[in-house]
Amino acid sequence: MKKLKTKEAKSTQEKTSIAESGSPYDILGCGPRLKRLTTWEPERWEKAKNPLAAGLPALSKEAMRFHTWQDRGVPSVAHAYYFAKDFARGNLSWGNFLVLAGPTGVGKTHLTLAIAWEWFDDDFSVVFTRVDDLLDDLRRGYDDNTYHQKLERIRRCSLLVLDDLGAEHAKEWAGEKIDRIVDWRYVDRLPLVVTTNARSEDLAPRVASRLKDRRCSIVAQIDADDYRTAATNAGPDRRQKRVA
Repeated sequence: MKKLKTKEAKSTQEKTSIAESGSPYDILGCGPRLKRLTTWEPERWEKAKNPLAAGLPALSKEAMRFHTWQDRGVPSVAHAYYFAKDFARGNLSWGNFLVLAGPTGVGKTHLTLAIAWEWFDDDFSVVFTRVDDLLDDLRRGYDDNTYHQKLERIRRCSLLVLDDLGAEHAKEWAGEKIDRIVDWRYVDRLPLVVTTNARSEDLAPRVASRLKDRRCSIVAQIDADDYRTAATNAGPDRRQKRVA
């Protein structure tokens, strides 16, 4: 009888454990992600998943991760990295929106892909897309009668990542669609990550208002030079140091 009680207590402890001992992310005391289930179920990581369906480029699985990020000693870049990693772990206490703003080549897409892969690896439904690609895909949906299906997927996915907001050209139609998508995520408080190099006044007013709402959104403004250009212009010694 005592053995049975001991076994039941252990089972209860396993179900309510926050540490999830034995999970692949419980390494060196780093602990689990907050968004994961409270029970360690190996079969969740054994299911076949298609990253292309989530819009995740295959090569980015290894290249665009947090462990491949290079710290450049720029405070605004370090802050963006901190917020991105916190978001990737599922800590939405600061807000369910994360906006990475800044010029081209400062690592915005790298960080958003790293977030998307973390959520995807944890078996959450993820949609990662450039905004102009998303709009093109929705337009094609009119022809093959998949428009509403595609829009519903964007609306209900666990994590939506919109890369390069503000680059779209068909202002009226595109603005209406983006406004609708952002408003859905805003009202339902669903996780949304956005990258943009556009100024706030260049975005649709309602979109800009929601993205900078401090009650639910974190805006990380990155002030740095294009690291790709810097690496190209650097001398051989500096390039070698950067790679090391």
